Amino acid sequence: MKRQCIEAVNRAAGRVLTDAEIRGIDSRIEQTMTQLARQDPDAWRALPMNQRVLQAAQAAQADIAAEAGRKLANVQRQVLATAATAGRIDDIKATAGGPSAALVADINNTQLYIEGVKRQNVAQLMDLVEAAGSSQGTSIGRRALMFLFDATNPAMTRDLVTEIFANGKGGTGNQIARAGAEAWLKVTEGMRQRFNAAGGDVGKLAYGYLPQPHDAGRVRAAGADAWVAQTLPLLDRKQYVRADGFAMNDNEVVDFLRAAFETISTDGLNKTEPGQTVGSGAKANKGSESRKIHFKDGESYQTYLAQYGRGSMYDAMLSHIGGLARDIGLVERYGPNPNAQFKLQNDLAARAEKGGKTKDVFNSQPKSYWDIVSGVTGAPESARLAQIGQDIRNVQTFGKLAGAVVSSLTDLSTMMVTTGYNKLSYWDLFKNVTKQTSKETRDFLTQHGVIAETMLGDINRWAGENIANNWSGRLANSTMKLSLMNAWTDSMRRGFSMTMMQGLAKLSEKKWGDLTEWDRSHLGRKGITEADWEVVTAGKLTDFQGRQYLTPEAIMASGHEQASQVVSKVLGFITDESEYAVMNPDLATKTWQTWGGLQAGTKPGELARLTMQFKSFPIAMISRHWRRLLEGDRGLDGAPMQANKAAYAAALAVTTTALGALVFQAKQVIGGKDPVDMTKPKFWARAIAQGGGAGFLGDLVLGDTTDDRSNADILGRLAGPTAGSIADIIALTKGNIDQANAGKPTHAGAEALRFAKGHLPYVNLWYSKAALDHLLLHDIQENLSPGYLSRVQSKAKKDWGQGWWWKPGEAAPERAPDVAAMGGR
Repeated sequence: MKRQCIEAVNRAAGRVLTDAEIRGIDSRIEQTMTQLARQDPDAWRALPMNQRVLQAAQAAQADIAAEAGRKLANVQRQVLATAATAGRIDDIKATAGGPSAALVADINNTQLYIEGVKRQNVAQLMDLVEAAGSSQGTSIGRRALMFLFDATNPAMTRDLVTEIFANGKGGTGNQIARAGAEAWLKVTEGMRQRFNAAGGDVGKLAYGYLPQPHDAGRVRAAGADAWVAQTLPLLDRKQYVRADGFAMNDNEVVDFLRAAFETISTDGLNKTEPGQTVGSGAKANKGSESRKIHFKDGESYQTYLAQYGRGSMYDAMLSHIGGLARDIGLVERYGPNPNAQFKLQNDLAARAEKGGKTKDVFNSQPKSYWDIVSGVTGAPESARLAQIGQDIRNVQTFGKLAGAVVSSLTDLSTMMVTTGYNKLSYWDLFKNVTKQTSKETRDFLTQHGVIAETMLGDINRWAGENIANNWSGRLANSTMKLSLMNAWTDSMRRGFSMTMMQGLAKLSEKKWGDLTEWDRSHLGRKGITEADWEVVTAGKLTDFQGRQYLTPEAIMASGHEQASQVVSKVLGFITDESEYAVMNPDLATKTWQTWGGLQAGTKPGELARLTMQFKSFPIAMISRHWRRLLEGDRGLDGAPMQANKAAYAAALAVTTTALGALVFQAKQVIGGKDPVDMTKPKFWARAIAQGGGAGFLGDLVLGDTTDDRSNADILGRLAGPTAGSIADIIALTKGNIDQANAGKPTHAGAEALRFAKGHLPYVNLWYSKAALDHLLLHDIQENLSPGYLSRVQSKAKKDWGQGWWWKPGEAAPERAPDVAAMGGR
């Protein structure tokens, strides 16, 4: 800044500004000049310098005034949010069990709210989902890849990207792609506006936005020179303009890209100009820095993703929706600065507790819950380390869970118990589950926010986290799809959710004061207030196939200004209850799985995830159903019989044990063995283990002595399947070497085959495993280790007195299973 300008600024300020303040003003004016120049470079260059500076100063002054106004408004929003948060927590304290527990309950309701926001918006992306899954113009081979490995349709993806970049006016002539692009643009713009309405400051690009999922490892491996050389031709050079209105030359853009390389290659996202430092600030400021890497068109964007992207474009798009949903949920619930709000409420809870410290809730501090909900825990410190850990867990998933659907028959127990607890019709539940085979029903539910977990890419039921769409993730997804596990889970959970929507429709016919104490309490504990219920009752119920449902459309029909927020709460409520019915880890379980919210991509965080893999079901049974059981009906009028402690415990125990017995016997028959003698006490102990909250984990927790298993299984059950695999490798290598040196017989070949079977996709699919074993693998194992098959048969006879209806090594069974064996001999 020239001396006379500095003197003029000092006179305007009424004091002598510091050098830092002068540099800040100078930088702000230069940035504003650059922004104005980008809008119309020719007109900007035609202006004399003093006019450019004057216009930039005026624009900067207007921006500063707007920022000041927004800051003042956000201060007011924060004050109101503080009062609202304190009120919510006070209302919860009486039933939660203290200040710390009340704070955690409010955080949990925020997680449900965020889930509701996400489902509310994903439901509007059905045209995008149709485009992503369209096989139009593809070969049979490509369709097989799309089904098995979620491969994309290249032509459809190309047209979709073109349409998005052109704001739906790409001229591709592909109506499916255009509709998908318009849906994406409408949803992301709506979410941007909703975030800004809560105090955010996210600008809008002139072209259609698509997230940029940089793969830091691939960028780093290429090196700065190669990455810059390949990225430079892909950029929209019209976006790179100097303050004087002239385009940046190649050297200037290269310097910018080198700075971007340093940010991206170290697992960051390039959000700032080279040399510019921006603090994290409040959540409402997230996204206020404009994106700096601008591709010239959809083709360039795709070229970059093919070279340096992580996962698929569709993964990045859904992840972007999830991130926006989290940001919206946090600022709407806690104000423009949610982290400051949590710190305040955490300090108040600590002050209110005896001893001046917050208490553990389900063995975790409130901070652990907050880190998960706010995204700190899931944001990897090292993307590379996080991916390695995820790859290892994916291998365990596709190697060990191909038969999980048989064990998941025990889901029927928790579903029936939860149906009674919510005072829903068992007959409606049965009908709604069977209706999931109808595309019309599935489409109806999807359009109203009841989204299939497999489509959401949400917290994966089996691995405990999102399965990244790389080689291991695709194999894991493919294995679970072929095992029919995904179809089972989606059908059960969506059928229950449909029944919940019917039940809430009936309930919505009553005003808040006419509801029973139980109903008001049940709604209130999920964050739904009397004011929210007034919005619900003012809506118009949705009719489908002659039945009425409480849907987002029904609530939005009220026309209330808070209708969108109420939709988020109701969808969160429905989703949470569906995850009681067909269990998914809740927030408390996630704190255990991550050892108190340890961050992904750190050594302790990845160790926690490896150790806790496959342990979410026993923990979720305790955190969800046992806690609900112990709470009882709390003496509230209108409570269902299922809320009675004794009734809940009896229903859970009887159904899980009965279904556990059924699953255990089914596994015997599928494995070629006769059913087990049910008169023996140890059978019922095994049935309880199989069905009592552990589901298919019964095998991993207590071990199935009727199977051929390694000695490392105990370690695997205690320290996670990866630890068990490491122990297997040690036994396979050092163990066999030690046996050979001692002159003892080794079984290295058979043990190696058994190890491989436990870590390969597809070979353990429940409906094909027996055929593959009898036609091929049994013979190989016998050749590698003579006497192996006879030892397996002897073990079953010794442990359970079992015979074999399909003997190991035989290509075909010699008889039918001996069902009479179940009654003993």
